[in-house]
Amino acid sequence: MFAYLLPEVKLPLEFSERKLLLSIGDIILIASGIVGSFWYWTYLSHRNFSWELVGQHSLWIIAMGIGWIVWMFVNDLYDLQIAVKLRRTLQRIVWGGATVSMIYSIYYFVTASAPLSEESLSLRFAPVLAIVATSLLLSIWRSMYAIFLGVAHASQRAIVIGAGVTGAILAEALEQHPYYKAIGFIDDNPQLHGKVCQNIPVLGDRHNLLQEIDRYGVDEIILAISRPIDEDLLQILANFHERGITITPMPVLYEKLTGKVAVEHIGSQWYSALPLNKNPFDTFNRIGKRCLDLICGIIIGSIFAAVFPFVAIAIKLNSPGAVFYKQERVGQYGAKFTVYKFRSMVQNAERNGKAQWAVKGDARITAVGNFIRKTRLDELPQVLNVLRGEMSMVGPRPERYQFIKELQQQIPFYRTRLAVKPGLTGWAQINYGYGSTTKDALIKLQYDLYYLKHWSPWLDLKILLRTFSVVLKMQGQ
Repeated sequence: MFAYLLPEVKLPLEFSERKLLLSIGDIILIASGIVGSFWYWTYLSHRNFSWELVGQHSLWIIAMGIGWIVWMFVNDLYDLQIAVKLRRTLQRIVWGGATVSMIYSIYYFVTASAPLSEESLSLRFAPVLAIVATSLLLSIWRSMYAIFLGVAHASQRAIVIGAGVTGAILAEALEQHPYYKAIGFIDDNPQLHGKVCQNIPVLGDRHNLLQEIDRYGVDEIILAISRPIDEDLLQILANFHERGITITPMPVLYEKLTGKVAVEHIGSQWYSALPLNKNPFDTFNRIGKRCLDLICGIIIGSIFAAVFPFVAIAIKLNSPGAVFYKQERVGQYGAKFTVYKFRSMVQNAERNGKAQWAVKGDARITAVGNFIRKTRLDELPQVLNVLRGEMSMVGPRPERYQFIKELQQQIPFYRTRLAVKPGLTGWAQINYGYGSTTKDALIKLQYDLYYLKHWSPWLDLKILLRTFSVVLKMQGQ
């Protein structure tokens, strides 16, 4: 509703630039809200503001700043599709303020060793003021971002070459993303001209490109064709590139939009499904990943030991049978190992001995099993596999041999996921959850291949934080 107030200024920021802008804005305003509130508290309480005084209160100042950043991250407020949804963003910021307030209250009031006095209450006013101020500043900043960068003229205007199946898949992804506006398709098939695909018109053939690009002020041309490009089209694209128009292959953009590799639509660009670039710090990264596995494994192992008696009793009372469920799975390079889980289904759930997918609303899942699946408590025993080096904290889900044997015949590149250790959690798990069909397996493979191509310590940290959010929200399946 604010779009008509805004001038027609092109602002086609890249995804990385938008995320950096969000991050910098959040950090500046969080720091301003906390330090500004602290200064205002010193003014009200007739104290002299100094950095020495700030240092004396550095514990809650730093903890609150980090807490806000973690909250914004865990609640997907750096997801560009959510960042432009004003109502959802404001709700999550308000909940963030309430959560930080609750944690602060528990820490400073419940654990207080001395009786509360007027002086101690005065000291606690600064953090309360900081929570309110930070919530307000973040709300204003995120509102401005959604209003000015979530409108049509701030989107990247694109033309898609190829109105076939690959183009339709891409168009569906573009339609769901606020930062791209698909102007139309270009296709050399005259039978498609004048038709509409995924609510996007087919404008003509390659000879109409110049006319349409000038008419709509196109920023980007997307190649959604799986066949090799002929010399004539290559020259046309080179000419547009010289004019400053971005040329992007569909697999590259699809990954950026969805966090998946379009494995079934890459055609002759098979190399785009594989992580071909060797990281120069690969050895150090492997060592770092193993250290992270051990540190997290020890922490989660402590949680496992603490909750084990309660979960075990609940499982035994709810359904007769063993507490643990063990099963052979396939790990890195095809090596087989035994995975351990809390039993969430009835005993002997696969009575005919044939591997079966777990489906939504599966009658084999017990009442307690449903709860421990939603909270991911059923996965806790797998920390033993992590500590033994058979699994990692983050990676593709370990699959059964029977399923791998079947799926590798139907899905290209399926065994590529075996190039890394399976994980307790992973990119596919946090984005898609459990699967029960070949189509689900294909989608999860798309996420797994994205993880293999873009792995970094930062991506692992992001997945672990998102998993923590899934557990808190009981969104596991």
